[in-house]
Amino acid sequence: MGDPRRVRPDEVEIVIARELRKAGLALSIVRVLSRRALAPEDPSEYAMELAGLTPTSTASGATPRDVLIDFRNEARVTNVDAVRALDARAAPVTPTAAADGPKRLQPVAQPTERPPDVAPSSPPLRVMVSTAGFDVTAAREAVTLGMVLLRLADGGAAFLRSQWAMGDQPPAWVPEYMAELVDLGPTGDVRYQLITGELKILSR
Repeated sequence: MGDPRRVRPDEVEIVIARELRKAGLALSIVRVLSRRALAPEDPSEYAMELAGLTPTSTASGATPRDVLIDFRNEARVTNVDAVRALDARAAPVTPTAAADGPKRLQPVAQPTERPPDVAPSSPPLRVMVSTAGFDVTAAREAVTLGMVLLRLADGGAAFLRSQWAMGDQPPAWVPEYMAELVDLGPTGDVRYQLITGELKILSR
């Protein structure tokens, strides 16, 4: 079983990029901006901020867009203050990748001017990922702000909660971790659903 609280910092970029790709958002560039402790007494609780850029050309003809991602590995559910803090952050300028360069995490770099042919739309898309989920106030605020919330969950457990589940065991191909989309259910409660296709908000 993949306990999301055990995800290592060096795994975060790979997992997040894979799950966003499932949602229709394949980032051409991803880099780590910062990593910080969330609980000094518990080194397993940390947050990472990443920046990405959508491809310069897409099937829909959409313009490139900055993506700011806040990944939070913590025991408690994420609250509205974290959502508002991410909304208030300005997206850094994301340098373009070299044509032959690997799509790997890069160390924090000095601001780089974006070439004129890579002009992302504004404002940037903000994505928050939590290993513990979100409280209802945070989910409600994210809907208002147009922010994408994802919960990183144990892959097998998430699959068994999905519409594809058959029996009491997930298929062998299910990855250790999977992301669930967070939104509000019909009664206003927090709802978690496995990503099943492109999210409308990602293609705007």
